Amino acid sequence: MNKNRFTAQMQRLGLIGLVALLLGLLSLGSVIAQDATDVLVWSLGYSGDYNDALVERFNEAHDDINIVYEDVLTGTFTENNQKVRIALENEAGPHVLGGVDVGANLRALVSTGQVRDLTEYYRASGLIDRIPPNLLSQVTIEGRIYAIPQNMESVGIFYNKDAFAELELEVPTSFEEYIAVLEAVKEAGYYGYTMGLAGGWPSALMASMFMYSSAGSEYIDVLSGTQPWTECDNCLDGLNAFYGMVANGYANPEPLGIDYDQSLDLFYQGINVMVLNGPWFIDASVSAEPDFEIGFFYLPAVNPNTDIKTLGGIGGSLIVAEYADVDAAFKVVDWLTTEEVAVQGLREVSVLPAFSIEVPEDIDPLTYQIASETAANVDKIGFWPVTYLPPKVFGDMNQIVQGMIGGMLTPEELLSEMQETHSNYLAEN
Repeated sequence: MNKNRFTAQMQRLGLIGLVALLLGLLSLGSVIAQDATDVLVWSLGYSGDYNDALVERFNEAHDDINIVYEDVLTGTFTENNQKVRIALENEAGPHVLGGVDVGANLRALVSTGQVRDLTEYYRASGLIDRIPPNLLSQVTIEGRIYAIPQNMESVGIFYNKDAFAELELEVPTSFEEYIAVLEAVKEAGYYGYTMGLAGGWPSALMASMFMYSSAGSEYIDVLSGTQPWTECDNCLDGLNAFYGMVANGYANPEPLGIDYDQSLDLFYQGINVMVLNGPWFIDASVSAEPDFEIGFFYLPAVNPNTDIKTLGGIGGSLIVAEYADVDAAFKVVDWLTTEEVAVQGLREVSVLPAFSIEVPEDIDPLTYQIASETAANVDKIGFWPVTYLPPKVFGDMNQIVQGMIGGMLTPEELLSEMQETHSNYLAEN
């Protein structure tokens, strides 16, 4: 055979082999891609855009697991909870779900029998040593752990630093100093306390802030039903202090006539100089672009001997469905609870993680302050009232607090109304 022809044939054969090899590799890649396990997620507990960003990051970093994200929880709080519960009962819902409220809602989901017991996962992963005990207790039902706290929320006073400088005011360190600040603000023609209660919330939350500030852990006993509302004298002191925000002219007029968002506008416009709010307010205030600098401090305790510093709790938690592919679901959970993802959430959307991290110093100063102070005071946070109260009783509480603010009930009568409402519910259920 001619040497040149032999060489040409070998080259053609080599080319054919190379093509076959490439086709084989492509086919193998297709098999690998097809073998990736899908994990259905309905929410990761953040805003829609950030949920999407997290899903994209996870899928780009993992070849063997693919998050399938469905944005189906678009109804009200009650409608979404009902949708999740029905889906779990029929094994047709998400494999991993974030943003789950602890308390009555978590217990209702666990009662379906389709929420995976995560106790052993906590121990094997070391997560049990990363979650503060008071947060862990809120996701524990009858000695077993069913959810993973995602983010921590604590409430405090955001204030207009420019107005404080103009009026030569210092950040108050006692409730007496706080009242003095409110008086000075009032005399200058501003309003000190921002309040918008139309539509119900955040009536019960604001009242609870002041009752925690006076009664401390005793208020937890009241919310849990182990101590009568009418026998909590410290709760009464806290309610009187809260009602004083309206009665003494410290709050904006007609708090029952405007809602939460409208009340924030008063703050952004410089009409009110302080607003009680949580870490989610940081991003909201940046979007509002007020023409003044914002500072933060915790509401000074009504009772200096209280063991609770502020109101807050778990913002949302992760659950895994019993019918999910456990290995794939746990890989998603592993990733969501890394310090890297936690720091990203803190940096990008001001979400405070529920487990200890090294707070980066190069983030927004206000976010850094709140994250650091919340971490330092995590054992002094009184949980949201809805964590302890049945949803119906919590809803009734919002209305009853509105009655007090509207002058139809005294603080004493509010406690009596809450005792009757709470007792009746417990007797019937």
